[in-house]
Amino acid sequence: QQTTAPPNARYEIVQSELAAKWTFRLDRFTGHVAQVVETDDGRNLWDEMEVVGTPRISSPTRARFQIFTSGLAARHTFLIDTDTGKTGILVKGKHTHDDGTEYEVSRWQPFDR
Repeated sequence: QQTTAPPNARYEIVQSELAAKWTFRLDRFTGHVAQVVETDDGRNLWDEMEVVGTPRISSPTRARFQIFTSGLAARHTFLIDTDTGKTGILVKGKHTHDDGTEYEVSRWQPFDR
């Protein structure tokens, strides 16, 4: 779900119809994305996501990124650079804590063509 952000709005929140865990805060100017996560003590916070292949925009002045999320499956969630058409797809991966235990992360990786 999403509301319509004002044309000059820098940030937007987008949520999948499928689950609240697929809630994102998008910086529409730079393409940075954070995902809402729940801490062990029940608080919510924004966790910055890795966005692979997004250009570094040194002095952003306008909105150029958009998130699309399908109501069918989370794997049909995309981050698009509306200037270039380059698109990232939401994927899951594993990271490892210092103690060797693994945990799951979500990130954006370039969509093939």
